[in-house]
Amino acid sequence: MSQESTTPDLVEVVTGLFEAAERGDWEALISYYAAGAVWETDDGILDVAGASAVRGLLEDWAGVFEDFTITVETVIDLGNGVVYSVFRQEGRPAGSAGVVRERGAMIYEWVDGRIVRLISRQDIGAARALAERLAEERG
Repeated sequence: MSQESTTPDLVEVVTGLFEAAERGDWEALISYYAAGAVWETDDGILDVAGASAVRGLLEDWAGVFEDFTITVETVIDLGNGVVYSVFRQEGRPAGSAGVVRERGAMIYEWVDGRIVRLISRQDIGAARALAERLAEERG
């Protein structure tokens, strides 16, 4: 009998999370979040602890836009439960002719197959350095 790993491929999972966001499949997206997951931005920790709060935040954010898209450019498993990703999102605010475009990075911290912390950063280079430091510290 072969020994197959039960540990999910975190690159595949994170890529799938972006695909779920693109489809607006919030249930699939939050299915990997721990009950007490925390979302941190450049401004600090958002008051969205837990999967259902993360879902509400994402639904509210995407709901502001018409023609909202989000795509992943890069996903790297840095080891020790740390995954670094770069994404692009674009949308037209409802009732507007303008388009909002953003490129940023997300760092996922995983424990026991669940996201316990998501760190979102605008500065992609600084985010990569932070992710590498976190992976080293957790090692």
